[in-house]
Amino acid sequence: MRIFCQAGKWSLTMPRKPPANISIEQISAGIALAEHKTAPDVLDKQETEDIAAIRKKAEIQAIIESNEDKKANRLLRYKYAMQVYYYLVGYSVVCTTLLVLAGLFPSHFHLADNVLTTLVGSTGVSAIGLVGFVVNGLFKNH
Repeated sequence: MRIFCQAGKWSLTMPRKPPANISIEQISAGIALAEHKTAPDVLDKQETEDIAAIRKKAEIQAIIESNEDKKANRLLRYKYAMQVYYYLVGYSVVCTTLLVLAGLFPSHFHLADNVLTTLVGSTGVSAIGLVGFVVNGLFKNH
């Protein structure tokens, strides 16, 4: 009697009786047949080649998709880089225009010193800092 556990289930088996009337020739034929089955045959070799070809195709497809993703990422980065650049140029032009107008035409266009200081100083630092954070997040090396 034998008790064993397989896949979480316990089983109880009774010992088998050896088959009667087995000759040495039958045993020899069984050994040769078993040895022949362990060596890879033509179908096994073909299956191995098919699996290798499928794996190669999958790797090539993954590389192609990765390249396409990188290309799309580059295009998006270029688009956002141009938008950031135009934003900063526009901001600089507006600030410069306000400063020049306030300096050249103080009687027609007057802004308080606090407004000019805030516009040029803290607002400029905030705008450039915000753009810096956004650009840093967009242009990280992956």
